[in-house]
Amino acid sequence: MGPLSREAWAQRLGAFRASPSAFMAGADGEDLGRDLLSDLRSEKLSEQTKVSLLALSLEYPAQLWPDVPAAEAAATSLLDILVLLPPRPSALRRPLLLAATTVLASGGVLGPTSGASCRLLPLLLGLATGRDVGRGFGPISEQRPLQATAFLALKAAFGEALFTSQDEALLLRRLTLAAQHPALPLPTHLFYLHCLLSFPENWPLGPEGEEAAPLLLVPQLCRGLMPSLLHDPMVLLSRLHLLCLLCAEDEEEEKGPFQNLQWYLEELLDGLRQRAALDGGPRALATLCFQASYLVASCLARQPMVLTPLIQGLAQLYQARPVLAPHFVDFLDRVGPELEEPLRMVLRQEVVSRPGRDEALRWHLQMLAKVAEGDAQSATLSFLQAAAAHCANWGLQEALLKVCRALLREGGGAGLADLLQALARQLEDPDGRDHARLYYILLAHLAGPKLGVALGPSLAAPALASSLMAENQGFAAGLIVQEALAPIQLSVGPQRASGPLPVLQLQVEAREPIYSLELRFLVEGQLYAPLEPVHVPCLCPGRPAHPLFLPLRPRQPAPARLEVQALYTTPTGLTCHAHLPPLPVNFADLFLPFPQPPEGAQPGFFEGLWDSCLPKGAESRVWCPLGPQGLETLVSRHLEPFVVVARPPTSYHIAIRLPPNSMLLLRLEAPQVDGVPVALRTDDWEVLPLVGDYLRGLAVTE
Repeated sequence: MGPLSREAWAQRLGAFRASPSAFMAGADGEDLGRDLLSDLRSEKLSEQTKVSLLALSLEYPAQLWPDVPAAEAAATSLLDILVLLPPRPSALRRPLLLAATTVLASGGVLGPTSGASCRLLPLLLGLATGRDVGRGFGPISEQRPLQATAFLALKAAFGEALFTSQDEALLLRRLTLAAQHPALPLPTHLFYLHCLLSFPENWPLGPEGEEAAPLLLVPQLCRGLMPSLLHDPMVLLSRLHLLCLLCAEDEEEEKGPFQNLQWYLEELLDGLRQRAALDGGPRALATLCFQASYLVASCLARQPMVLTPLIQGLAQLYQARPVLAPHFVDFLDRVGPELEEPLRMVLRQEVVSRPGRDEALRWHLQMLAKVAEGDAQSATLSFLQAAAAHCANWGLQEALLKVCRALLREGGGAGLADLLQALARQLEDPDGRDHARLYYILLAHLAGPKLGVALGPSLAAPALASSLMAENQGFAAGLIVQEALAPIQLSVGPQRASGPLPVLQLQVEAREPIYSLELRFLVEGQLYAPLEPVHVPCLCPGRPAHPLFLPLRPRQPAPARLEVQALYTTPTGLTCHAHLPPLPVNFADLFLPFPQPPEGAQPGFFEGLWDSCLPKGAESRVWCPLGPQGLETLVSRHLEPFVVVARPPTSYHIAIRLPPNSMLLLRLEAPQVDGVPVALRTDDWEVLPLVGDYLRGLAVTE
């Protein structure tokens, strides 16, 4: 199939940006990354369209290439495209270099062991040192963000091996000064702020993955980066993020600077709330206020000195503008328990203190349905009783019944029963009266746990064989493949080295009965040929299952990771699919023995193989730790099928076939107390690092 047109790509990218997770779970999601890389090579697409495709790889690299092999392959393809560009100036050079760096960094591949990283390193070094890297990269002023990206990518990959603490301090100072330049365009300014927020330190404090400001980034250095109400919303949020990280650091060290930063933070949030409280103000101001509040709550969740005024300010905002109730409901769904519980209590008190005839009654009821709790039912019921007389239209009655339903989930009570009886008599809408009557019957006849089940989502399986079905249990449920949690557990069993191809032995266990199971396997990249699916007629829990055998067809001898998808039928007749945890294929899983030579010909057979490796192959020596076991035990446990010549306990000659057409020869001789020297030869030099890691890891597996 040829490349997609510009219009087709625009439609496809629009669907992806609308919901990346839903798109990747669909039928076209699996091919998006591959098609993107393929069409970047096409001469039929314009450079502008290709730049749009590269922008997608900069924004969503983890979704397009989610694992290490896929990220490595994607970066290699991007670098191939970069190398093949003609010498004339091109708008693709900078996006290609940024995309390759981003894909390697987001995939966790950026480092000295990655082939794509080693290809990228000369380009990054050229940018970092200011050397000319081609006219297509634009003027020097436009190369500065690329130089910053190169510096940070090198620092993230090599750390203190290339950058001292003085270099780190200089980098931070330069980034801080660059971000404060008044003439910077908005994208460049945001770029420098992002560099500061994600700065890779040599020795970061705290656990891995925890967000924190760089240790050398002190408040005095960032005085010119304080957020202001006059800033663009994206700039304000980025600067606020930096301010929050500085507050989190200074609170643990010095009270003076922390109090100044906290005061500035409170003043900024107060200004945002005042703008959001303007009657008839634009929605963007309210959205910005809640985004800033969420950012503060996420970064400073364990600091009551910051959370207490934040809660009070949000309560005052609701008091001034109840129309923001949907924003508050969404905010409560996203924040952590440190802020959620006290904010719920304050908002509940604010709502029930209002008169039931308030003109903002619909917003109060929407808020109360979110924050209502059983411990404070008396005040809530008093408010609902007063509000019931003013619920004249259908929308208000539905909102009132939603609050009653929320109270039912909390256990109900005598006061709620009286209210439901009154609503069943006085509501004008017959549907509302029926709901109130149903809630009263449930409250009167069911205990707390059963009441929660009755009000929860239905767990009934659709009766597919019935001709009388509820509207939501139609034949559509039986005609579509539904996604479900995996009802099986798949693991790799012991391997048996035999046959023309390596075979992965799989153990499968079922947690519930399933039928017509089909296991599909996918290897990202081009390391392996496509794998055939494995079929199992029936699996039942408690019954022993036969091992499954998956033939592997590697195109080169390298470890891989198998993505696994299960397609099966449930006892109720539904067809479901589920994603299983990926399975590793280790380097040793690919080992195959040579055909056994005739008796007495083993030494000559091995020597012939040994001599055939050179001069085209490679030779090396590796130290193999023995640990507590001796050489004889190590060979019998790990290398027994591949032994050609054995002179126990001091000498072993081992020959291993590596599919598709390589070999590995080992001489283990003259063992010492803590290890044995291994001489090795192979006709494929690329496996040398894998062999070294495998031999050094044998003692660890004991």
